[in-house]
Amino acid sequence: MRTFFGRDRVPFSAYSVASGTTRHFAGFSQAVDEVVDARVWGGIHFRTASAQGRELGEAVNAWSTARHFRPRR
Repeated sequence: MRTFFGRDRVPFSAYSVASGTTRHFAGFSQAVDEVVDARVWGGIHFRTASAQGRELGEAVNAWSTARHFRPRR
């Protein structure tokens, strides 16, 4: 999303139907940081696995953005 919008700081909110709560984020990195922490704290992943997953996600983003998005003319 940072690549698409050209910056990280794009405020947004995410609503959970399950808990009835809304989370507010100042930007995309803040949301990713929270997801990584939640998965570690919840016992779903070790910190190393989450860091590697984040790196892989960024690499996939770079690859797909370079091949599937074109500048607007």
